[in-house]
Amino acid sequence: MTINWQEYQNFTINQIKNAQVCWEPYWHVVLEETYHPELMQLCMDNWPDMHTDSTHKNPSGLNKNRAIYVPEHGDIVFWREFFNNIMSHPSIQNAIYGLEELEDRGNDRVTSSLWEDYPGYGVSNHVDGYTMNLGWHTYMHCDGREKWGTSLNDEHGNEIKRFPFIPNLSWLMRNDDSSWHSCDKISCNLRQSIMVRYLS
Repeated sequence: MTINWQEYQNFTINQIKNAQVCWEPYWHVVLEETYHPELMQLCMDNWPDMHTDSTHKNPSGLNKNRAIYVPEHGDIVFWREFFNNIMSHPSIQNAIYGLEELEDRGNDRVTSSLWEDYPGYGVSNHVDGYTMNLGWHTYMHCDGREKWGTSLNDEHGNEIKRFPFIPNLSWLMRNDDSSWHSCDKISCNLRQSIMVRYLS
């Protein structure tokens, strides 16, 4: 099967370029439709079996109920191509760094994860590691309610905004010492998402 990566790139680039930057409580952008519908379906059709493919469990704390697949190091051809043509492609990065007040540091290293979360997964209020310049989280599937999205908080853990978990919605967040966020412990059976990190 031939995949029209150029068409899918252009779709996501247009979504990024037309997005509005939000400043409350800190810099972030929401894309209501991140991937072309055909690409979204391909992602779900090729979603790895977290019990047999190249995956690992996150072993620490509340994250023990999360399985992870790393596309750029995995053995599924579709996901390696997805990483090269969408997640880390220069045209996508250029569109992202063209957003208002986002500094292009020029030499970001890109990493990615497919996340599959199970009942009991959650993460408390935190700021991501200082090596990450930008995070891009896309929601894929959840068999529960929309409330299982990420919360943007102040430093004391007070929720200011929550992204609803709607398939194909994504958010980009500039990482700095004010970008506090969390996720409640989920009670749905399954939640799947894609995380891309732009690292210094």
